[in-house]
Amino acid sequence: EMVIKTVRMGIPILVSRSGFTAWGVELARKANLTLVGRARGKRFVALAGEKRIVFDQDLTYVEDESAKHRRKAAVHDD
Repeated sequence: EMVIKTVRMGIPILVSRSGFTAWGVELARKANLTLVGRARGKRFVALAGEKRIVFDQDLTYVEDESAKHRRKAAVHDD
């Protein structure tokens, strides 16, 4: 579990492109670890430590995730 390794190393935040288990989220909250999952392009899910994240930044110049970096299941033919 990456949450345990992160806490043991004293790192205050863990960001992942994938999600976390319910147990990992519970551990992160108990350890006061900021946990960010499903981070892609301009989007992410804050699962623990949300109070430490500044949400008022201008994302105008952040590029959207390109199609080549998306999982095949996430690509939509429009």
